[in-house]
Amino acid sequence: MTSTPAKKPVALPAAATAGIIGALAVTAVGAVGVRDALVSAGAIGGTSWLEWLFGKASVLKPVDWMIPAGIAAILIGVWFLIAAVKPRKTTHLAVGDAGVWIRYRDAARLATDTATTIDSVTAAGTKARRHRLRVTATATGNASQVRDDLTAAIGQRLQTVTPLPRVRARVTVEEN
Repeated sequence: MTSTPAKKPVALPAAATAGIIGALAVTAVGAVGVRDALVSAGAIGGTSWLEWLFGKASVLKPVDWMIPAGIAAILIGVWFLIAAVKPRKTTHLAVGDAGVWIRYRDAARLATDTATTIDSVTAAGTKARRHRLRVTATATGNASQVRDDLTAAIGQRLQTVTPLPRVRARVTVEEN
């Protein structure tokens, strides 16, 4: 057993999509190159696609659409560069210092479980968003008191979670 802490769970890098698209483009260019090499060697019949392409490119003259296309190509390149160095998002919450991680939805389940332990709460549910838990409870009694009790109890239950999600509680008073 090693005593090194577990790695922080993170999302896919932003450059993953760009990398896949780039890999497919390079594969396609390579396939065209192999085909043209086979045509040049006489292994297969047909005309060279690259000769045709370079023949068309040699007669091109500047046209109005080329400036916006060049600007778009530069912007796409800058986006690729930013995506390559952009840090990955954290997908889990740390529990203590032991290298234990939970998902946001697991924190929501803990919040729901904690809410149902409060005496005046008859039903509870929690929705998790990034760094935020929204608790909806049905209760008997004073709604503001139950809301305060909910917030305190959930804060106590999740005190070891880092970063501590913001808890918003909405209490509906049950009619008898």
